[in-house]
Amino acid sequence: MTSWLPLALAPVALLGFTPAGHAQIIKSDSARLVVMQGNRPIGTEDFALRTAGRAGTQDVSFVATTNGDSESLRVVVTVGARRLTIRVASASGEAAREYPSGPRTLVVDERVLSLFALAARLQTGPVTVYGPPPGGRRSATLTDAGSDRLPGVAEPLRHLVLRTGEDVVDVWLDAEGRLIRVAIPSRDLSAERVIRP
Repeated sequence: MTSWLPLALAPVALLGFTPAGHAQIIKSDSARLVVMQGNRPIGTEDFALRTAGRAGTQDVSFVATTNGDSESLRVVVTVGARRLTIRVASASGEAAREYPSGPRTLVVDERVLSLFALAARLQTGPVTVYGPPPGGRRSATLTDAGSDRLPGVAEPLRHLVLRTGEDVVDVWLDAEGRLIRVAIPSRDLSAERVIRP
């Protein structure tokens, strides 16, 4: 997979999901994603997400490990009331970056698609998107794209769209805000949860 791509995100609201414009409180989630380039599997990602507190003031801990065709990465994101810290470790070294935190910030890295699990905690509208070290800050929009049914998934999913300029990321979450699928159409990249809860 290639270097960080500026992205933007949009939330979707459905009956049975969080009302439009409102963030979801997700206490925890962990899963494995299979990453695809077109129709070819190119790796896996294992992630764990833990939150504490109320929406808008949540402390968030996110850890992901990637394995596949490209260099393996371990990404740790910590979000507190005032600071957002990103640490990326690989065989070539480790880097860390700190940014101001807020209820409208998101970390994205096209090499780590499970990071989009963090989208469920955001409200719709403008968001600030941070890239991995050495860093990068972009303005983005998170919007509600409605509900979708995906093959092999019984329930309708909340479809979010993250948009930065012409770059688009589609994110699908279940009724509890857990990440089920991510797609970056311009890169022909996608990732899907292996075992659904």
